[in-house]
Amino acid sequence: MTPQEIEDLLIRSLDAPLTTAEAALFSSQLKENASLEKDLSDHKKIRELLRPAVPASFGYFFASKLIAHIENTGVVIERQIFAFFKKYQLLAAGVIVALLILNTVFSEQPSMNSIFGLENTTTPADEIVSFDFYKTLNTDL
Repeated sequence: MTPQEIEDLLIRSLDAPLTTAEAALFSSQLKENASLEKDLSDHKKIRELLRPAVPASFGYFFASKLIAHIENTGVVIERQIFAFFKKYQLLAAGVIVALLILNTVFSEQPSMNSIFGLENTTTPADEIVSFDFYKTLNTDL
């Protein structure tokens, strides 16, 4: 047997039971090679040291902590949205004040209705000049 085949057999013997033919071959190799027997004992010791003493778990109250976190996710998102808009409150208030000042500056008659844009700006019907586009296109110049 090649050293690679012997090593594969050694590793497989640690994880699963070998067939009778493989077990006989492996035991004969162990008798012939003392270093192979030392390697086998070293592998077993390492596996015993690395095997956890307590099975892995998520710990106490994991499920209740997870459910509480999921339930509070909506509250966290609402707080983030509020904090985002809170940053820009001063800017929005400044824009509104600037627009009111512009309305005041450019209004013809400064009054509360003109500042807030509430004055009637529609043209009366008798002042509307009709425009006939077809007639304008067909006139000779």
